[in-house]
Amino acid sequence: MNGLRRQLCLDQSLETGNLLLEMDFWRLGSNHTLVSVWSTWLAQRLVALPLMVQGRRHSAADLLNYANEANIQVAVYASVERILLASTSQYSRSRLSAIGVVYRDKKGRYHHAMVREKGEVMLSAGAIGSPQLLLISGIGPRSYLSSLGIPVSYHLPYVGQYLYDNPRNGISIVPPMPLENSLIQVVGITEAGAYLEAASTVIPFVSPARAVFIRTPSTSPLYLTVATLMEKIVGPLSTGSLRLASTDVRVNPIVRFNYFSSPVDVERCVNGTRKIGDVLRSRSMEDFMFREWFGARNFRYVGPALPVDLSDFTQMADFCRRTVSTIWHYHGGCVMGKVVDRDYHLIGVGALRVVDGSTLTVSPGTNPQATLMMLGRYLGLKIIRERKKSH
Repeated sequence: MNGLRRQLCLDQSLETGNLLLEMDFWRLGSNHTLVSVWSTWLAQRLVALPLMVQGRRHSAADLLNYANEANIQVAVYASVERILLASTSQYSRSRLSAIGVVYRDKKGRYHHAMVREKGEVMLSAGAIGSPQLLLISGIGPRSYLSSLGIPVSYHLPYVGQYLYDNPRNGISIVPPMPLENSLIQVVGITEAGAYLEAASTVIPFVSPARAVFIRTPSTSPLYLTVATLMEKIVGPLSTGSLRLASTDVRVNPIVRFNYFSSPVDVERCVNGTRKIGDVLRSRSMEDFMFREWFGARNFRYVGPALPVDLSDFTQMADFCRRTVSTIWHYHGGCVMGKVVDRDYHLIGVGALRVVDGSTLTVSPGTNPQATLMMLGRYLGLKIIRERKKSH
């Protein structure tokens, strides 16, 4: 466990630009509209950034270094096609159980991976892949599967439903000075349920071939720093769904998140973007402005700017809908209580668990990677304890 902690809990200092933003949030927080930034700073290091060391981001694959090689076999370039199901009396919880999977290797050849006695299939394909694989395997709404010609193995109506994605909105500016390249970092959380985040990156802009004022070769791009300030709402309450575009697992499913279908999400976005406006008017952000003619100072935006009248709810709501983007923290589709039980067993099917973000109804405000890795570890320890008791 100590080795695992060392792998996950790696500290990283805030880049200069984001540190200035955090200082501004402290000042803006004096009117009690912000939750303590200190708790955000601490949680950020334990959840959002800890998988970064010496510029290299770590993934779940790195944890294989801590696995017992005698107990694990990994098939690389393998794509699971479907889950194999069979009627069995081995599991008292259901008359139907998972007995293995069919997968395809990189050359297109099919293979079977079968569970051993008292073994289980652990499905961890994410909020998009897990419900897709269940549907292709015949687990889902009976009428929907039948309409696609998929033999129904088990009627489970909520597979692919209650799909969520945290909408992200914000602004991007070109600062007058270069900034360090920075991943997205949380710099504040509002009481209204918005996570405020900042990032900076260097983007190459290629000059036109016949530039009039800038004589640079067309092969030599101009590198500009772009700073982004964004807000992501907690939850959300708006729900979407997933349906199959094909019975071929290699074809991406059709996903609809229904952003801002809940008026509560719209209100949270408006409150969050207004807070971005407060930050832009703060003292520290003056350094990010360009000096114009006659002494005026303004930001130079890349993409849409905030509405001029931040008090106009209609304009702010329109901005939220026009500029919404994803931060790729999809979750749901196999939510607990509707598709899996509290021990992550698929309801009605034995020897099959879903252990990933598809079981969540709320995603952590920061990057959920470490949270999901700990979910896997929690369930792994739980299974080991259960097996020891049964012996």
